[in-house]
Amino acid sequence: MGISIWTILDKPVRLTDEEFKLIKQHPIKVAEILSPIKQIRHVIPIVRHHHEFYNGKGYPDGLKGEEIHLMARIMCIADSVDAMGADRPYRKGRPMDEIVVELKKCSGSQFDPSLVEIFLGARKL
Repeated sequence: MGISIWTILDKPVRLTDEEFKLIKQHPIKVAEILSPIKQIRHVIPIVRHHHEFYNGKGYPDGLKGEEIHLMARIMCIADSVDAMGADRPYRKGRPMDEIVVELKKCSGSQFDPSLVEIFLGARKL
């Protein structure tokens, strides 16, 4: 039957290469699930590309910079902030000051630098 994605999500230790390869398929699978629903087809590029990196080293399609839909670049930051701040079976969530350091560190590589700047500016409001 193979590996279950639900088992992987609750796994208390680091993923194997095979498990990570399976996890990297989730944007494609969700886009496929949503594709028959005409009313939300506009969100498919956002869902499919929210793990693309600004430098082109993300997945699933290796898009880079402006090739990535603006909302997918925003979702990448939001999803990452959520993931870093959330408790996982294998670690506690990070505090916001550590998340900010990581956002700054990955600005221009993983994240769109102009959007990181906007996110950090909005936090100060």
